[in-house]
Amino acid sequence: MQILKIPWFGHKENKKVECYTVTINHDGTRLASGGLDGNIKIWDLSTITPFFDIADQPSKLKKDDPASIKFEESLPDKSLRRPLCTMSRHNGVVTSLKFSPDGRWLASGSDDKICLIWEKDNTQIPKQFGTEEPDLEHWTVRKRLVAHDNDIQDICWSPDGTLLVTVGLDRSVIIWNALTFERIKRYDVHQSMVKGIVFDPANKFFATASDDRTVRIFRYYKKLNEYNNYDFQIEHVVMDPFKKSPLTSYFRRMSWSPDGQHIAVPNATNGPVPSVAIVSRGNWNTDISLIGHEAPVEVCSFSPKLFQKNDNTEENKFQTIVVTGGQDSTLAVWSTCNSRPIVVCSNIVDNAITDICWAPDGETFYFSCLDGSVTGVRFSPGELGNVVNEELIDQELNRYGADRESTILPESVEQLQLEEKSKSNKAISLRRMMPLEEVPRKMEVVSRKLENAIPAPELLIQNKALDLEKLRKQTVTLTKSGKKRVAPILVSSSSAPSNNLTPSTAVAPPLEKKRKVVANSKISQSNYKLPKMGLQTAIQGIKRKEDVNVAAEVEHEDDNDEIGDNITSYSSSVSDVALKRQKNRKKRKIMELKYPSSFKYISSLPEGLFNNLALQNIEINKVYKTHSKNKEIVAELSSGTTLEVDEDLIFSVIFQSFSHVEQANEVLDIEEQEIKTTIEVRNGKPWTEDSNDRDFDDPTKVIVTHNGRDEHEYTLFFPFRIQHVLPIIIDDVLQFYVLCSFTGSIQIISAKSGSYTCPTFELGENIVTLRHSNHHLLVLTSSGLFYSWDLSTMKVNMKGVSIGTIFNDFSFQGKSTITPIVKDLVINPKDGSPIVLLNTNNDVYGYSFDLESWIKLVDSWYYSVGDNSFKLEDNHAINSVINKSLQAYEEDKVSKKLYTYKFTDENNKLKTTMIDRKRELLELI
Repeated sequence: MQILKIPWFGHKENKKVECYTVTINHDGTRLASGGLDGNIKIWDLSTITPFFDIADQPSKLKKDDPASIKFEESLPDKSLRRPLCTMSRHNGVVTSLKFSPDGRWLASGSDDKICLIWEKDNTQIPKQFGTEEPDLEHWTVRKRLVAHDNDIQDICWSPDGTLLVTVGLDRSVIIWNALTFERIKRYDVHQSMVKGIVFDPANKFFATASDDRTVRIFRYYKKLNEYNNYDFQIEHVVMDPFKKSPLTSYFRRMSWSPDGQHIAVPNATNGPVPSVAIVSRGNWNTDISLIGHEAPVEVCSFSPKLFQKNDNTEENKFQTIVVTGGQDSTLAVWSTCNSRPIVVCSNIVDNAITDICWAPDGETFYFSCLDGSVTGVRFSPGELGNVVNEELIDQELNRYGADRESTILPESVEQLQLEEKSKSNKAISLRRMMPLEEVPRKMEVVSRKLENAIPAPELLIQNKALDLEKLRKQTVTLTKSGKKRVAPILVSSSSAPSNNLTPSTAVAPPLEKKRKVVANSKISQSNYKLPKMGLQTAIQGIKRKEDVNVAAEVEHEDDNDEIGDNITSYSSSVSDVALKRQKNRKKRKIMELKYPSSFKYISSLPEGLFNNLALQNIEINKVYKTHSKNKEIVAELSSGTTLEVDEDLIFSVIFQSFSHVEQANEVLDIEEQEIKTTIEVRNGKPWTEDSNDRDFDDPTKVIVTHNGRDEHEYTLFFPFRIQHVLPIIIDDVLQFYVLCSFTGSIQIISAKSGSYTCPTFELGENIVTLRHSNHHLLVLTSSGLFYSWDLSTMKVNMKGVSIGTIFNDFSFQGKSTITPIVKDLVINPKDGSPIVLLNTNNDVYGYSFDLESWIKLVDSWYYSVGDNSFKLEDNHAINSVINKSLQAYEEDKVSKKLYTYKFTDENNKLKTTMIDRKRELLELI
């Protein structure tokens, strides 16, 4: 092993400047470094590597020695012993640098909260003002990624170069499209500063490390045929090795092994001593720890190559190499074939090691230090073992689905076995992503033996000549964007892993553990969810469909909810502002469930409870587009982050006054008269989980007063808080009071005595509105379920009938992308059934108890004949709905939302037929 320390290689030419990060491009020709001075330096490695030859033999540079003079002449010219260029566009410390997989881009993160995307500019290099020598290369900023609220700590590109992830001290994980550099997602799932990010080489996961003492594994995949649309889910949260990890480390730079089997995570502990946790893929256990450092470890880095150990007794034994460094200024090199480090370099530098990067050959790496230096380490050929062919690494990654693009299936043994058993040409073509015509008829399943496996060729080849034979066999297709796509020739078998490629066997093998199922992961859940009120509403429950609108994006400042991550267990480490924002967001979602905007026009509750801002913005945009010449206008309303609706304050007191006739009573010498009754509800304090005592004024009070006879009044007490009060007046005589709670408890009280007429019955959800006609009572819940009772017999008419049937009927026709709004709701006095008018069309719907289904009472299509005789002599309720339907039809006709027939003598037969059909339908009502 050779160690290279050059005085001019680093950030301390004139003064000591801390160096924080280093990275090497894909072909190993350029190294970039950044540090405390805010500068980014690009180094030509061809001027660095020759000095390895004299790293261990300083005697070669003796003065007046002919051999020394000859060797000196072979070194690069002194004018080239400097950075190719120095970039100083950041206003703070450069904390992270990463070259893209193809080497075109260089991403830099800083404590100025900005990520810069650099590209090499081959135009003429201008000399910078105030510099003695011009730069030999010129790099220019192509994009500025601004989204973080605090320092950016780490950056990582996905293996295929399509994603870029930045993490920082604002505890955010921000995902960017690496082709257009648009922001895709932002997650604030960590409860403290995020200091590390690494991608899975199989392109299925990425992991983040934070000061909240967790490592979170994210699964991701790109949705088919959708631009810039990815799905991300938290697969697992690793906590055990970090429960006592110190918070003094500035970085937590992780690394994923090239075969995809392990993650090396720094700043872990094993008992009282610092360690490096090795996380195994699949079950994500942490049974292996690397112990040896005396201070917290801040950086780990796997060699990009697999090595075959030079041991005649054990053939085909493969190993991975990982380098660790940290605050103890010690560098340790570990191998999976040894339980102890193969190399330990104590005090190799004067301060803590901050970053490590490997050259593409897998036998040379460079690391930065807080003393400002950049040090190189090179292993002699064969010192780590023989380098394994890259095709074998590809085969290992293909076992995890690296050759399956956009797959949404999780990795599992069952999945691999099913693929292995599928031998049809169609299945084989899908697995190999090839056209069906090109699949050989005699193709067989690839052998499970590693030596007989046929490797998959690389999909992306930059600046290399393609083999003509491979080029002839590959299929080139054009995507929608005009880019060429090269289909791979073959993929590796999905057979069981070879015994030879098990680097973890050198150390103590991990114990088998059952993988914990994460309940909040979309991948582990069924696509079909049972409704809250049972299976009878499975095909009728209303489902809110989100419209793709700017307002919906403004509503959410981050995308934590779609991952299902919970922050309540870490609330102690969250800022007050973040907790308040999270609380308001959760509260708005609860309010939208309790008070759906679809029912705001038919409810007697305050309209402010039904404010769904996303749907409001959609409606206003429709108005703008209807009345504005500019059809592309987009209205943006307030996101409502500061909007707070206090239910306790709104419903603290409910007051209702109404008039009715009091019947004559000869015994009490009361004549028939009209009186005014007042009901005042004083809701008690809401019950909370930490309530230990109840004051005497806690119960809800219902005070009933008759203004005509002040001496006749009573007060009722209830253990629940009341939201609705509905007096039941039959033939101008007050019969009952209906009291509804916030949780769907319904109590029917006799108006004369205040006694219970029936036990309290529960619906289990919030009640939006109530209607009554004669002795019928109709109730609509927040999930769109109708209940109806006959109060004269105390029997049920309707039980949990969903309005979602007529909602979904309209949505399935492709006319709308959002839930319709109920414009009017009345109760049919004959049988207590609901009559509904929607805003999406002007039809009138009703429910038939005999048919047990929704029926269309009035079809607005017949309004176009001009004969508006939709009237029923003995049913004023239906007539009122028909009038509103006709009025809405006329408004839509004026605004040209719909088009009507223009009847002429030629199509007069159609008009006559429509009039006759309309009269037939009226007779059926």
